[in-house]
Amino acid sequence: MPRRATRPPPLLAEFDDEEREAVLSANRAFYRAFSERDAEAMDQIWAPTGAVVCLHPGQAPLHGRAEIMASWRAILRHPQAPKVRCMGEWVVGRPGLAIVVCREILPEGQLMATNSFARLSEGWRMIGHHSGPVPTIETGQTTTAPASAPTRDRRKLH
Repeated sequence: MPRRATRPPPLLAEFDDEEREAVLSANRAFYRAFSERDAEAMDQIWAPTGAVVCLHPGQAPLHGRAEIMASWRAILRHPQAPKVRCMGEWVVGRPGLAIVVCREILPEGQLMATNSFARLSEGWRMIGHHSGPVPTIETGQTTTAPASAPTRDRRKLH
């Protein structure tokens, strides 16, 4: 009888507090590097080896560290690169792998992001970033949906 592959442990709703804070610290370092246009810090956040992927809104996926870092350097050196902050971070994961889902707040709108991290010997490092547009929610800041934007019927799922 053939052996079945061992299954990975189930995803956990929560890490212990220390691990959860370490993942959130890595996620916040990503947004700090983005907002401060710090290419060196961005380089330190991404995993140095292994499979990585980055999906910027409306763009084709980038695979491979060199391609991803070239993209981030271009974004960060652009004079109109937006300041981004995140809110509503939610962490899920298993030992060695974490996913953070959060809302990205930009001056011209909002995105939802899924940021994936792997635990390496030097700590949590990003292995994936994917963001895309979502309807704007009130954040207490000046970012709001344009007055002409249609209101969505929240009773419907799609």
